Amino acid sequence: MAKKRKRTSLSRKLFWLIVILLALNPIRTWYIQEQERRELETQQAYAQHQVEKLETEIESLRHTLEHITDDEHIETMARKNLRMVNKEEWVLIDIQTQGH
Repeated sequence: MAKKRKRTSLSRKLFWLIVILLALNPIRTWYIQEQERRELETQQAYAQHQVEKLETEIESLRHTLEHITDDEHIETMARKNLRMVNKEEWVLIDIQTQGH
């Protein structure tokens, strides 16, 4: 009678262990999917930020392209990139910051 009780007890424990493991599997699956969803949302937010940044840059380049032949734009670029000045203008150089 003791052997039969041990078998029943062991099989009952094994049965409940399997039931618990089967019940925990969906919870584990949900947790993993939730982590993946959060990671994908983070990636989507980053990609959206990059898209907005590139759209701003495209708009700036379109504006530059539209005005590249304007006299004002040419003058601005000459002053900025080539350090050119008009005939009537004076160039002042700060000798204290020249060597630094």
